[in-house]
Amino acid sequence: MTRYTDKDWLSEQFHNSSDIVIKDYPNENVLLMFCEPLIDHTALHSNLLYLKENEFKLEELSTLVQLTRIKKHSFSFDLLYKYLYEGYLYIASKEESSDSVFFLNIAKIPARFPDESVSEVSTRGPKDGFIEQASVNVGLVRKRLKSPSFVVEDFTIGKRSNTNVSLLYIADIIDENILKTVKTRLTKINTDILTSSEELEDYISDQKFSLFPLINYTGRPDFVTKAINQGRVALIVDGSPTALIAPANLSFLLKTAEDNNTSFYFASVERVIRTIGLLTSIFLPGFYTALTSHNLGQLPFPLIATISVSRSGLPFSNFLEMLIMLIMFELFKEAGARLPKGVGQTVAVLGGLIIGDAAIRGGITSPTMLVVVGVTAISSFTLVNQSLTGNLFIARIYILFLSSGLGLFGFFVGFLSLTIHVASLRSFGTSYVSFSKVESFKDLVSIFIRLPKPLLTKRAPELDANDKTRGQS
Repeated sequence: MTRYTDKDWLSEQFHNSSDIVIKDYPNENVLLMFCEPLIDHTALHSNLLYLKENEFKLEELSTLVQLTRIKKHSFSFDLLYKYLYEGYLYIASKEESSDSVFFLNIAKIPARFPDESVSEVSTRGPKDGFIEQASVNVGLVRKRLKSPSFVVEDFTIGKRSNTNVSLLYIADIIDENILKTVKTRLTKINTDILTSSEELEDYISDQKFSLFPLINYTGRPDFVTKAINQGRVALIVDGSPTALIAPANLSFLLKTAEDNNTSFYFASVERVIRTIGLLTSIFLPGFYTALTSHNLGQLPFPLIATISVSRSGLPFSNFLEMLIMLIMFELFKEAGARLPKGVGQTVAVLGGLIIGDAAIRGGITSPTMLVVVGVTAISSFTLVNQSLTGNLFIARIYILFLSSGLGLFGFFVGFLSLTIHVASLRSFGTSYVSFSKVESFKDLVSIFIRLPKPLLTKRAPELDANDKTRGQS
């Protein structure tokens, strides 16, 4: 009898795990073990009844009950852990003639029902969103792509967590270089535990300290379907309700799942607004500070008079006033995000109104400054990717410091340095700027607006897809 059929030895190994149940059946010469919170008890009893009726003849029943059979000489304690914590029933025969152990899938992992994504509201699109169970998330994509070329590959990451990561792509579309790069980075991850898609993004991203995300994320399976049909890959981490999409460039970050479910007129206008919002949220505070602190001569005289009157009696310089107000808006934003949903929204709105009005009445800031900061904050909310929205605060402060010290010269130095940084970024071998592989005027136009579906006959040129044409989609 091996140690894997010894109840005392197994009990000693799992003595700190009260959720592990070990049952010994001396008459049948069989030992059973399972993790109680992760199994379906109805399935457990029905399968046990069936096995008892057939006298636990595991070798004969392995093809009928879909038992997973593993040879004892290739069995390990790590494998036992893996199957137990995935909701399998461990069945081991104590007979000397038996050379295998068996696992029966009776898993019922705690999970919620697929519901609408909180971060990406759907108006005309589907309402099902990703949940924390990877198998369900893969199924939500699979039901939309009934193609044999749609591939799902599983990776196990984390020496202790053994987290399942699913790689999704379409084999006859994806560029081999992109696919090879993704697989190489996944296999090189060396960590104890992986709990979220954000952690995975940090491990496989091209640059760890870039302000601009090189991988996009989404909570909607329809957006993942569209993305991998373009020639991208998706990564689904077990335990995370969002999927990673790579490669990503700047124009891709400004697209949303809802763009495909609205008219091309409306979607095109929205994309232009998001582009304006991106530029405004980064550069407006610095541009305003540069003009009002160093280059007043560039402004019309009536506007100079208005700004001067509104700033009369204020104790702070333009730069310090702008910095204080930007930090205040970030505080309201953070408070709104951390408090419960209903309370957080109330605090953010009422706090902004009350404190903003009090700041003007108390002579801390001017109405003009409050308008500039308010427009900056609202502009950042037009962006879907919250990683990008949060990182833009650092870029905003960077431009503000240069503009306050050097005026318009500093502003343009900051603008050019950010532009050069963005142009130098690469995501899995592809350029972060979509202009690099534009082949026609239609390709250039499609970066900023969404063309009607019959005109979308080509996949994104920067992805170098094997199948570059997609017909009418």
